[in-house]
Amino acid sequence: MPPKLVGTLAVMAALLVSAPVALAAGRTRATALAKGDLVVTFSGAGSGSYHFHEPAAGAGSACKVADTTYSETDSYHWIYRFVVPPTGGISDTPVALTAEGQVSSSEQLLQCAANAAVASTCTQALRAPALSNATDLTYPGVTVGVAGRYVTVGALGELVPATSQPQCSGIGVLLPNPVEAFGQLQANVSIARADLAASGDVTKRFTIAGSGLYAGVALSGSCNSSSCDPATCASTSTPGGAGASTCGFDESYTGTIEVRVVK
Repeated sequence: MPPKLVGTLAVMAALLVSAPVALAAGRTRATALAKGDLVVTFSGAGSGSYHFHEPAAGAGSACKVADTTYSETDSYHWIYRFVVPPTGGISDTPVALTAEGQVSSSEQLLQCAANAAVASTCTQALRAPALSNATDLTYPGVTVGVAGRYVTVGALGELVPATSQPQCSGIGVLLPNPVEAFGQLQANVSIARADLAASGDVTKRFTIAGSGLYAGVALSGSCNSSSCDPATCASTSTPGGAGASTCGFDESYTGTIEVRVVK
């Protein structure tokens, strides 16, 4: 199991344990819409950006490292719907899902001496995970706890690459964004049982930006230094000035968790 996945599950466990609910035991794969069932819809949209620039070292024939500029933009949205018994429980099989996105990048390499600059682009389409794929079986999932005055819902989801390799032109490569927010979608909301009983359908919004995607990982960061690590956007040397390397990323998403009682 990937370390990020372990961290995500640990965060979800902590959220649900701290909430004023008692989770029903067992794992549910209910798909029938029986009276009293809870239909949970986890949906949202997100976007992100990543930029890295490393200036050339030296000049002319003395240049050792070419000037490099890399930029990436991400966009994604998802809708996952689950059915959970009225007593609550866990469901990791959605009865319906729609999810897609795209990662796009551009890179320019200003070569040393008199060599011409090289520009390139890459795109990578995203899709919902295939439930038949063992590596995707943890996603998507929802946990519903029903006790006392509240219904507490924790949801997890992801988007995965639609193809094994991105489509690139030139010498382009799709660099790993320090945070692939589309890969670990999560949210946790509490709903008053009285509101749900009165209306039969309650929607709660969530927004996550800057932090909170999974334990110990920020959704934004930057570096301005004589040397920046493009994998983390962390400074690896002295503070920057004229001609410094720069790096920055930002990811965010918003959405809703809706709970509806089948009448």
